[in-house]
Amino acid sequence: MNCCDLEPLLMAYLDGEVVQGDRLEVERHLADCSTCAKQSEVARHNRTLVRTLARAGTPPAPESFRSKVFTTVRAEQAQHRQRRYLRLSAAAASVALCAFVGNHQWRSFQRRLYVEDAVSRHARQFPLEVRLPQPEALEAWFADKLGHRVAVPRFPNAVAEGARVLNVRDKQAAYIRYDAPTRASAQLKQMGLFVFGDNGNDVDVGARAEPNLGNSNGYNVVSWREGDIVYQLVTDLEEDDIRDLLPTNPGRAIPAAPSPRVLEAQPASFQR
Repeated sequence: MNCCDLEPLLMAYLDGEVVQGDRLEVERHLADCSTCAKQSEVARHNRTLVRTLARAGTPPAPESFRSKVFTTVRAEQAQHRQRRYLRLSAAAASVALCAFVGNHQWRSFQRRLYVEDAVSRHARQFPLEVRLPQPEALEAWFADKLGHRVAVPRFPNAVAEGARVLNVRDKQAAYIRYDAPTRASAQLKQMGLFVFGDNGNDVDVGARAEPNLGNSNGYNVVSWREGDIVYQLVTDLEEDDIRDLLPTNPGRAIPAAPSPRVLEAQPASFQR
């Protein structure tokens, strides 16, 4: 940099308004050129003098004006903080909503997989390992075969045919097959009940007061939970036939949809 290059940059340099590269070039030239260094000092002195005289000749602002300015500044800062907080809150809410929706969709997908697997295994008609019509005897048979107690429900108008051990996806389950009547004819139809442990809450189904009702491949599936135990009832019975499995009060209309009372059947060991 030479003296001509310095001249248009000098005042900007004194005001601290030049970029890093230009500032280094200016300071290097001032260190090597005594003429420009002296000119720089004179300009700096005049700049300081003008500012001092300007402040001395300017009366202080009235206190009311100062107070108004500070109040306005504080209000603008508060509004800025509030807008920033609202933006952050909206972003956090959006993330939380996406996480909730994603988790709900994933759990619904997982529940569907268990429903479809239970339907597939029931439809394949695996041979029964034991044929016992008494629910109490079936409970005793399962006693040492699974890592949890199997409470075998007694459904009105349905008779247990027998049982075996099957898997529902990765969970070992008790499988009880029932014969149930239909409204259309005297022909019996089968329904299968899967009972398996789920202490990790992998299957997204509610307690028996809030059963999950679904279907897959022509079968109706009623799923509910008793603590860490999940029940899945699979049947090709129509909804009216499923409702006939429920104990109803005389003169009371049959519900328009499968009622949670289907889940109120007690374990056989409690029905003596």
